[in-house]
Amino acid sequence: MSHSLLRPGQAGGERVLNVAVGSKNPCKVDAVQQAFAAVLRSTDPDNTISLNVTGFSAPSLVSDQPMTDVESRLGAKNRAEAAAKMMEGCDFAVGLEGGIVDDCEGVMWCMAWMAVLCPSEADQGRRWGVARTGAFPLPPLMAALVRKGVELGIADDIVTKREDSKLGGGTVGVLTNEIIPRGKYYETAIILAMTRFIQEDVFYKGCDDGGAGITDETVKSYLERIEEETK
Repeated sequence: MSHSLLRPGQAGGERVLNVAVGSKNPCKVDAVQQAFAAVLRSTDPDNTISLNVTGFSAPSLVSDQPMTDVESRLGAKNRAEAAAKMMEGCDFAVGLEGGIVDDCEGVMWCMAWMAVLCPSEADQGRRWGVARTGAFPLPPLMAALVRKGVELGIADDIVTKREDSKLGGGTVGVLTNEIIPRGKYYETAIILAMTRFIQEDVFYKGCDDGGAGITDETVKSYLERIEEETK
């Protein structure tokens, strides 16, 4: 069963799901719109919930070009928290933060983190859903420019001879011939970040009442059940 905010109300009738986005970038706002619309098609098949998705200029409080997974994830969560404060009474707030990671072989990988905040959840463990996009290698020249302090969006524009690529298909778009446009790249990861809300009963099955985690006793009982069923 999904989170109550994603299900039709018991009394019936229509209602609005208010979603704040920690960016005014049209590509990111549309990705959130498309992701939540897809989720609602599965949780609200009678279409009783309408969407109100609004973008805000929310700070990431990390560097302009995050260089680690940790920094990118933090930036996404910071944007979601800021957006939630900018939309009074929002049901969900979403932060998106792109980043890059250098590996031990000198390859620079591009990825992005999605953070979905449900402000109404009293328990901190259940308030956040996070997920990362797939990662892909950057062309050597782009990577070299980024290592010298150039933001990826600018490096992309220089190498591909485009303008404002980060407002459109992005690097992932040009490198895949738009097979995976930037919006779709984000959309899938946003849905993955929402798994704990989409399948709430499955996600938290076996957790204690606060949703903090699984006790040793719970694990033991399931192991005993598996052993019994496999005899």
